[in-house]
Amino acid sequence: MDIEHACSCDDPVVSVVVPSVPAYDHSTTVGCLTDQSLEQPYEVLVVNDGSLDRSEARNAGLRRASADIVALTDDDTRPPRDWLERIVHEFRGDPELVCLEGAVYGGCRNLGSRNYVGCNLAVRREAALSVGGFRSAFSEWREDVEFGWRMERDADGHCRYSETLRMCHPTAPRTAFKADLERQLREEYPRRYEEVLNASIARRLYRRLRVLGVTQPIHRAMNAVRRRIGDSRVVWP
Repeated sequence: MDIEHACSCDDPVVSVVVPSVPAYDHSTTVGCLTDQSLEQPYEVLVVNDGSLDRSEARNAGLRRASADIVALTDDDTRPPRDWLERIVHEFRGDPELVCLEGAVYGGCRNLGSRNYVGCNLAVRREAALSVGGFRSAFSEWREDVEFGWRMERDADGHCRYSETLRMCHPTAPRTAFKADLERQLREEYPRRYEEVLNASIARRLYRRLRVLGVTQPIHRAMNAVRRRIGDSRVVWP
């Protein structure tokens, strides 16, 4: 298994796991991660293995991580310089916290709780492993949402959203809508599905547009507008 230690130390306070494949360039993301404002030691692990799906890669990183706190992001993000500092602060201030999610800006956006977007998550390592980690059955579509809802249900602790924990994801998502996995998620978590993904007309409309394959062009067009007006929350490529 190919796991790169982009940044290593003896006793990290937080580990970062980045799932990737050899075909993707993760150098910009790693560059942001190795230039963080956190003064305590931390490690960055890139699971750069094309034979693994995204869930397997995240789980491999969780198992290899040395720290109790594990931050998760993707290989096409631009983590703000204070990202790890904020994560460590949140976990140290809340001993019962097992899963932390935050806002995402850019081509992939998340501005609300209980969506658990995988590019801006942090967990207690043992709690995440105790619930089975990420499930390959949902890999590439909603595996992060399903993981977050399972952490809510099964982990010994609580999950929380923080608006101040921000992540820049400048490009549109690479994943495509998978109707069978969407149905499976709804069947397994009917109450949470209604509370979160069916909570508003806007959410239902967005899902319908995703089915029709028109959200990616919309994302690109909106990105062009945000870039033109200089959205300061996004570090553009």
